[in-house]
Amino acid sequence: MAEDQRVTGGPTGAAQGRETPAGAADRGGANNAPAGADGGRGQLLTSNLAGRLLMISAERVRQLAKEGWIEKAGKDQFYLVDVVQGYIRFRNDSERRATKSASASRVSDARAREVELRIAERERRLVELSEMIALSDQLVGMFRAELSGLPARVTRDLQIRRTIETAINDILDRIADAAVSRAGMVAEGSDTKPPIAPNAA
Repeated sequence: MAEDQRVTGGPTGAAQGRETPAGAADRGGANNAPAGADGGRGQLLTSNLAGRLLMISAERVRQLAKEGWIEKAGKDQFYLVDVVQGYIRFRNDSERRATKSASASRVSDARAREVELRIAERERRLVELSEMIALSDQLVGMFRAELSGLPARVTRDLQIRRTIETAINDILDRIADAAVSRAGMVAEGSDTKPPIAPNAA
């Protein structure tokens, strides 16, 4: 029988010329030990057979044993239960470490982002949205006040004044609508800029 298929068991199966099935407790314990001598840890496996059971290489089984995850029963021998339980402990620990690492990475990214924002604020590349809105309101108010006196400065003809006032109001209304829309998008974090219709007058 090939080494990677060897299971150490009692003499019953060998005397009849066939493999001893794993877990056949009624056919003799490992290394002809009395029943229960293994403490319920199952039969003895080689690293090759343990690797096939866990779908990993025999070298990986020996490495896990060296790291203390799988208890050795002898030279290149491991109890079945120790192999399975040890590998489960190893996988659970790996998953826990991966989750902890991912969480730490998210925290690190958030801290880095916070530092970037603070630097940008100190360099005046970042300002409060409320400050920008207040500044915009002030400038627009001044602009509208100046335009309101433009028709009288241009002509004394009342009909022409009304025509100019109507055109100015149309322009200001379109700008106001675009400003409100843009402010809403900025508050929501969108970078899409609404188009401003050209003056058709």
